[in-house]
Formats: sequence, C-alpha cells, structure tokens
Amino acid sequence: MNKLLSTICCTLLVCACEAQTMRVWMKDGSERQFAVSEIESVTFSEEETSMEQQKKEIEQFLDDWNAAMIAADTVKLGAMMDDSIILRHITGMTQTKREWLEEVASGSMKYHKIEKRDVVVTSYSDGSASVSFTSVITATIWGSYGTWTLSGNMRLVKRSGRWIRVE
Repeated sequence: MNKLLSTICCTLLVCACEAQTMRVWMKDGSERQFAVSEIESVTFSEEETSMEQQKKEIEQFLDDWNAAMIAADTVKLGAMMDDSIILRHITGMTQTKREWLEEVASGSMKYHKIEKRDVVVTSYSDGSASVSFTSVITATIWGSYGTWTLSGNMRLVKRSGRWIRVE
C-alpha cells in the first residue's frame, strides 16, 4: 500500500471525521478510499515534485508574460512565443506573432494592468502543458480604454529549458 501511495500524483483529502478515512484521487481520475489506520506513511514521488515545479514555472511564465505586456517589451514577448503562433482576440480576430508585436510596439495595444486568477495547469505525457486562467485586463486597444475579464488558455512546450507559448 505504501508503494502505491508513494507513486500517486494526486491531491489528498484527509477527512478528520469519525470515519477516519482518506480519499485519494488517482492519476486516471478514479477515486479510492483508505482507512487512516491502513496508512503507515505517505511520501511524495519525484513525479509529483516535478509537477509542482512545473506549475510554479508556468505561474512564473504567466507573471513574466503579463509584466512584458504591461511594459510593451516586445523583445521578451517575442522570445516567449513560437514563431508560428496565431493569437486570437476576444472579437475572434486573429493575428500572427509579428502583427501582434507590431501593435504592442506602436502603442495601439497598450496594457495598463493585468490581474491573473484561477490558474489551472494541465500536464501532458509529451512534456507540453496547457494553462487556463482568468485575466482582468485594463488596456487601451485601438483607442478604446476599458477593463475586461477574459478567460485565457495557452499551450506551452519546454525548449532549451524554457517554456514557450505555441498556441
């Protein structure tokens, strides 16, 4: 049993109620229950530690992305994206990387403040990850100033030790 628990990458919820049970959500999405008395010790696998590290790196990527948008740092933004990326706006309009960076550089897309919320990172077996989040963005876009609450989703891959936005 300890071997099973030591290799599980999951969220543990311990119920400190009369039943003294632990519910464990397995990697495949199934749920198992164990009596607390059955559990001698729990150790976290290297994979789980790696996943936590990946989540921290991706959260930092988002912070760096937002800071670069506010600073209109097109060099940094450009380095954070794949050259073939197509960006989609809330209007449905799409832009290439080059087109969007030109808009940011010219000031026609000026980001004043960005607050991220509700970040969810999903890791894939090919080493890529997707991150879903909500952003509250205050910006001036093509002359219109406003604050918008937007749902975002980025697909990221790690290249040369750095996360890169690919979609």
